[in-house]
Amino acid sequence: MNIVWQLGMTVIGILSAPLWYGVSQMVKARMQGRRGPGPGFYYHVLANSWRQETLVPEPASFVFLWAPSVALAVSVLAMGLVPWAGEPLFGKDTDNLLLLGFLLALERFWTGLAGIDTAGSFGGLGASRILTVGSGIEPAWLAVVAFVASVSHRTSIDRLMPHLQALPLGWIMGAFSLAGYGLVLLAEAGRLPVDNPDTHLELTMMHEAVTLEYSGRPLAEWQLAQMVKWTLLVGLIGVIWGPVSSSPGWAVLEQGAEWLVGSAVIGWLESHWIKWRYFQLPGYLLLAAGLGAVAVFLAQGGLD
Repeated sequence: MNIVWQLGMTVIGILSAPLWYGVSQMVKARMQGRRGPGPGFYYHVLANSWRQETLVPEPASFVFLWAPSVALAVSVLAMGLVPWAGEPLFGKDTDNLLLLGFLLALERFWTGLAGIDTAGSFGGLGASRILTVGSGIEPAWLAVVAFVASVSHRTSIDRLMPHLQALPLGWIMGAFSLAGYGLVLLAEAGRLPVDNPDTHLELTMMHEAVTLEYSGRPLAEWQLAQMVKWTLLVGLIGVIWGPVSSSPGWAVLEQGAEWLVGSAVIGWLESHWIKWRYFQLPGYLLLAAGLGAVAVFLAQGGLD
C-alpha cells in the first residue's frame, strides 16, 4: 500500500510543481511592492510555450533538441527517488543522496552541452557559469551527505529528527546542516543571490542564457524541468529535517504544507537579497560547504 501512496505523491509533486514555483514568485513580488502573477500563472506559461512553434538554430545538433527532454526525465526520475510517503518508488536502497546528487549533476552537464551546442555567445556564457557554479555545489552537497551519513550511518534520504533528538546539541547540528543545504538549494535552483530567473541581463543571467534560443515544446520541457527540480529541492527539507509522520496519509498532507511554506519562505528571503557578483560566488559556495562541514564536525563529536 505504501508504494501506491508513494506513486501518488510523486505524480502530485510533478503536476503541482508550477504551483509551488508560482507561490515563491508571487510572495517575492508582493514583498517587493508589486502585484505579480498568481500562483497558477506558470501553468499558463507552460501551455503557451507548448503551443509555440519550435525553432532550431542552424548550427545546432541533436544535443540541442535532446537536452530539454533529458533534463525533464532526470528531474522526474529524481522525484521518484525521494521517499515522500515512506518508501522510494524504485525499491529499497534507491533513495540515496549520492545518487540524487549524481542526477542533479547530470542535468547540469546536459544544460552545459545545450548552451555550447549552438556556438552562440550567450549560450556559452551561461554554460560556463552553470558548470563553474556546479563545481562548487558538489562539495557543499557532499558535506550534507556526510552529515546525514554521520548521524544515520547511511547515505539514504532519511528523517534526521529521531537521530538528532538522541544526540547532544542535535538541534544545533541540524541548524548548521539545514543552513548549508539552503544555500545549496538556491544555487542548484538558480535563485537569488546566485542567479536571477527574472532577468535577461547579459552580466547576470546563467540558466536564462542557455534557454534563450529555445522555443515551443523544448522550451516548455526546460521550464517544467526547472519547476520539478525546484519542487524536489524544497521538498527535501521536509523529508530530511521535518517531523516523522505516523502514516502515509499524514505524510502527504505534511509534505503539501511543507512545499507551500518552503516556497513562500524562500520567496520572502529572495525579496531581501540582491544578485551577488559572479566572482563572489566561490565565497558563497565555500560558506555552504563550511556550514555542512561544521555540522559533520559536531556530529562526530557528539557520537564520540
